[in-house]
Amino acid sequence: MTGVQRAVNGGWEQLVPQAGGTAVAPEVDAVPLAPDALCTPMIDGSVAGQLCRLTLPVAWGILALLGYRLVEAWLVGQLGPGALAAISFAFPVTMVVLSLSIGLGAGASSVIARALGAGEAGVPRLVADALLLTLAMGAVCAVAGMAGADGLARLLGAPPDLAPAIALYLRVWFPSAILILVASVGLSAARAVGDAAFQGLAMAASSLLNLALAPVAILGAFGHPGLGLIGAPVSSALAWVPLLAATLWRLHRLRILSFEQLRWGEFLVSSQRILAVGLPAAATNTVIPVSAAVITKLLAGFGADVVAGFGLGTRVESVAMVGFFALSAVMNPFAGQNAGAGRPARVREAMRVTAWFCGLSGLALAAGLFLARFWIATRFTTDPAVLRAAELYLALVPISYGPAGVIAVANAAFNGLNRPMAAVVVSVSRTMLVNVPVACLGGWLFGVPGVFLGICLTNIVVGVASFVWVIRTT
Repeated sequence: MTGVQRAVNGGWEQLVPQAGGTAVAPEVDAVPLAPDALCTPMIDGSVAGQLCRLTLPVAWGILALLGYRLVEAWLVGQLGPGALAAISFAFPVTMVVLSLSIGLGAGASSVIARALGAGEAGVPRLVADALLLTLAMGAVCAVAGMAGADGLARLLGAPPDLAPAIALYLRVWFPSAILILVASVGLSAARAVGDAAFQGLAMAASSLLNLALAPVAILGAFGHPGLGLIGAPVSSALAWVPLLAATLWRLHRLRILSFEQLRWGEFLVSSQRILAVGLPAAATNTVIPVSAAVITKLLAGFGADVVAGFGLGTRVESVAMVGFFALSAVMNPFAGQNAGAGRPARVREAMRVTAWFCGLSGLALAAGLFLARFWIATRFTTDPAVLRAAELYLALVPISYGPAGVIAVANAAFNGLNRPMAAVVVSVSRTMLVNVPVACLGGWLFGVPGVFLGICLTNIVVGVASFVWVIRTT
């Protein structure tokens, strides 16, 4: 039975539609749409407690995924510098598709959470529409990417000797992207109903399975010669299949997924609602690597060693800021549920709580990375010039990690509040309108330290501005 949901006693109560469009509670016991004890509404209770409970499992899942990616890069590196260069050239293409995954997940999470908070009817149908929309868009991307792989390799500026390997890698990677897209949106739907624990467990389990499969698929073992470069996307696809199956099972168990009575008109309406948030969110994530490419080109003027040190620093940064990324993933459905329920004060309180958390933990990270910068850098390289650049990055940029975390959380809050263009403005301001000009000015005045200080100053200014904007919006 599909009706209207409302938060009652730590679960989602099923309301029965009546004549005239109203909905009342059934006389029998309520049917919980989210029966798991770890899956509770976000519109009541302690704000700080709920954010902490939801964020921790997501953080562990993201850490597991990042750990696998580091191991995968090491395995591909064993094939030689050509293989590592090939996946580096393919990185911008895969980032665009993964940005679409993040965007569609943000759109689905926002719409589903607001529907739950507002007590809308047909949430299971909405979840199904989100998955079908993602499947269709993923299939289009895969077909287009496979057909245009050779052209993409040339567009990326790959040398002639590497272009065939890059094209082959993309042809194998694009079909696996369908699994990544659909599974990511499914996990976002579970998170929208408050089930963050499943996401953390599923991502960790998938990463461990990938770790077991990747060495065999890439390098070979047990008499298997290995697939070389294409072994990486093959092992990922094999690991994402059970993840997708488990996600669909979980959504069905939570009673928020139903493929019954598919209606084309309702699907179009659902798609429009999801894409209204999803496409701007995807654009928000796409502009980040574009800005990074501009900064990389700026640093290239100071030498390849500086670029290598910058890359090393950003790798460390991606691990250091896992808590902020996880918190932003949770903030979207939290803001969505409370916006749908007409409780903006809880969103304001959540922003204040996260600002304190980001500020204090950001200072702790900055201090720790400053003290350990030499030890960390020497784990990756012994080249003196690269070490100097990496140490300089880890000494300066982490000062702004707290405000950078606030930016990520503010963007997620805007998406949850159905204000995706505000998130776009924040992201574009941080990356292109402020970061690039300030970094260029800093580089011109002070060299490499000026570039890093420019990044730091941008995070602080935009972080404060985005926090104030969310508070005023709510």
